[in-house]
Amino acid sequence: MSVYLDSEIGCLKRVIVHSPGTEIERMTPESARQLLYHDIIPISVVSREHEKLKSFLSQVAEVYEMKDLVSSVINATGEAKAAVVRAISSDDRAGELIRMGADELVDTLIGGLPARRDTLTDYLSERLYDIPPLPNLYFMRDGAMVFRDRALVGAMAHRVRVNESLLLKAAFSYLPQLGSEGILFDGVLEGGGDVRLEGGDFMPVSPNTLILGVSERSSAEAVDRLAQNLVDTFAEPFHILVVMLPHEPSTIHLDMVFTLVDRHAALVYAPYVLGPKRLRVVRMDVAPGEETVIRDVAGIIEGLAELGVELEPILCGGESEVYQQREQWMSGTNVLALAPGKVIGYDCNVATADAFAKAGFAVRSVDVFLSGEEHVDDHERLLVLTPGVELARGGGGARCMTLPVEREPVG
Repeated sequence: MSVYLDSEIGCLKRVIVHSPGTEIERMTPESARQLLYHDIIPISVVSREHEKLKSFLSQVAEVYEMKDLVSSVINATGEAKAAVVRAISSDDRAGELIRMGADELVDTLIGGLPARRDTLTDYLSERLYDIPPLPNLYFMRDGAMVFRDRALVGAMAHRVRVNESLLLKAAFSYLPQLGSEGILFDGVLEGGGDVRLEGGDFMPVSPNTLILGVSERSSAEAVDRLAQNLVDTFAEPFHILVVMLPHEPSTIHLDMVFTLVDRHAALVYAPYVLGPKRLRVVRMDVAPGEETVIRDVAGIIEGLAELGVELEPILCGGESEVYQQREQWMSGTNVLALAPGKVIGYDCNVATADAFAKAGFAVRSVDVFLSGEEHVDDHERLLVLTPGVELARGGGGARCMTLPVEREPVG
């Protein structure tokens, strides 16, 4: 079963999620910032919020759990298990991991392996884990991506997230349900140094058009590498809009300021997309055997219009500058398209929901779908609201928490 995705909005067929677990509880107030969190979050509430999202997604698509995928890799062959252990573990603990059963090993790879204290050096060390826990794993979007019939493996900006991309690379390499025609960009091998690329900055528009973010987490060097890989792999011309994001806590990725939601609509953070201080956007046109053409364009909306994609902006936070700032901080633009004109986002962003309603979207609680009272197909345009106050404190929304691996092409 091959992966396939050539847009942000095609009907969602298959998606990977990770239900938060013990790795969240391994964080302390002292270690939270090292693990890229602003605060610790309560697992009981986070789990309930995430379960609603997962249950709803299961109504509209086939949902893979990341833990199940890792378990399948470990059980696939002895070679697969050994490869995962070698990639993640230091030599002195690899034998211990190899001897673990599949369930224990999966829990260790995700929840962490406490540091040994059998030497004075180790005893005095402040290091808590020999394999760090992965509390960011429920933000599945960043460690891997799919474009057309290829997988991409993230080149993670922070060491604490590198094991996420290693596990995802193993899943795409060994599991038939994630089969592809190859890896288009391998962040494990091609990343490092100035080459950084995460899925929050990767946004397909069409089979030959992409929007990419250059941000705190993704670099211009990675964009150059990916552009060359695209031409080498597909032997076709591509148009790439590159958005230069400020290095701020609320703009770590492109999807924190802009998300496509319909054929002709996008959810935007107005100050950075529409206003006089809009972000710089550069257009790259790459083609086999031709010199790359690079130039500035007026903005994301304008750059897409040049390419024949006309978009109606829907304002995160509505018209109020205060609510725009507040709801963008709460991942208000970070919604997931289920199909053209059908998206899911957080119910705490009420002004954003009002903006969707004014744009002609039906706005419904996730509960009416979970109860069977309504169905997604009942609506032509739809915003589904799911609880996410605690999930948002981790730093992302529904788009961040999902890794689509198959969407239908948009007709």
